[in-house]
Amino acid sequence: MSQQLSQIKRRAMESRTREQSKPSLPGLMEVTHGSEVTLSVKTPIGRLYQVSSVFIGTNGRDKLFIELPKVNKLEREQFFQIGYRMTIKAVSEKGEGALVNVRTQISHILTEPVPLLVVDIPPQIDVVQLRKEPRYAVNLEGKIVLPSRTLNVLLKDLSTSGCSFFIEANGPTIEINNVVTVEVIHPKTDVIYPLSGKVCNHQQLGVNKQLGIEFDQSGQQAVRELMNKLMFDGAKLSFKQ
Repeated sequence: MSQQLSQIKRRAMESRTREQSKPSLPGLMEVTHGSEVTLSVKTPIGRLYQVSSVFIGTNGRDKLFIELPKVNKLEREQFFQIGYRMTIKAVSEKGEGALVNVRTQISHILTEPVPLLVVDIPPQIDVVQLRKEPRYAVNLEGKIVLPSRTLNVLLKDLSTSGCSFFIEANGPTIEINNVVTVEVIHPKTDVIYPLSGKVCNHQQLGVNKQLGIEFDQSGQQAVRELMNKLMFDGAKLSFKQ
């Protein structure tokens, strides 16, 4: 089982009371293009196959596009056929965050010029809200001091309970449940805001790695102090000029 699938199942169990059905197109707009998804394919005789792939997008009407997973010839012939039922699980980190669950079927399979799965967009999708509060887009840089190096990060969003951020493409792997501290430094006063907590998820977005952390008590105190120093610049929260 892939780590992405394990994260999805764990977070779904934690948040299943907040599951609801939504119209498909607005819900799918919450999924980031290029993000990792998990495919569960069921054959007509009931065999189940699970694999990770990449979400590409929709045509805005009735079709959804997924990268054809990198599988061998036998697996492709056995599990990727037009008409086979498929469930797509994706994580949206926007706003309150959500697990998106799409039940559909394969309508087209392309191998040239690019490997592509085309599936039908159903009228409704299942969405499980992950957080009790929204995260806000931010324009902030930070760093994580590791034993062997200092890792520069770019914060993507922020709330009083957690944040997500990008790390360098060639950066080290930070495992789920590891405790880290993202240090955000005020550009004028040099005050350091240590956002500490445990890693609760990570995704591969193209060549970039995105991690999410849930703040501990010290991190929650630091983020409240940090957010008092931020203002909306028209698109994101950033330090007051």
